[in-house]
Amino acid sequence: MNIIHNDDYTAQCRDTLSQLFLVTTLMSADMQRGLLERGLTLTRAQVLWFLGEAGRLTQRELAEELKVTPRNVTTLIDALEETGFVRRTAHPTDRRAAVIVLTPKGQESFAKLQSETTEFAKLLFGNVSEGDLKTFRRILDDVSTKLTELAKKGGDR
Repeated sequence: MNIIHNDDYTAQCRDTLSQLFLVTTLMSADMQRGLLERGLTLTRAQVLWFLGEAGRLTQRELAEELKVTPRNVTTLIDALEETGFVRRTAHPTDRRAAVIVLTPKGQESFAKLQSETTEFAKLLFGNVSEGDLKTFRRILDDVSTKLTELAKKGGDR
């Protein structure tokens, strides 16, 4: 697709970015409020999500998923273990590694996060046609790819 860049198109791009900022700000505030009610931070919720999806992960695997150092994961798992969301278990073949699993409280929280995510998605997109939703997803994928590339370059534009 060949797009002619003119002042009107540039203004539309800028307005679209402003709308995206607003949406991300509103979603972030809503998410933080909901997680705070459960005694979770965004990062702790991500750990619950990854563990809920995978069933069990080593601390090293969690660090890779979260894109943080293993030391950061240790602190994070300590906090989640203290609050009863996860527990460490022995690795079946590596005495130095611990396997992290959700406790019943963690499983319940993950199930609730899944359920609420599904309901929120229906609320936001339930009246959007399948075609429009596919287009929106494609655009979000493109934007995500560009943002990831920028992050890898250190934010250089």
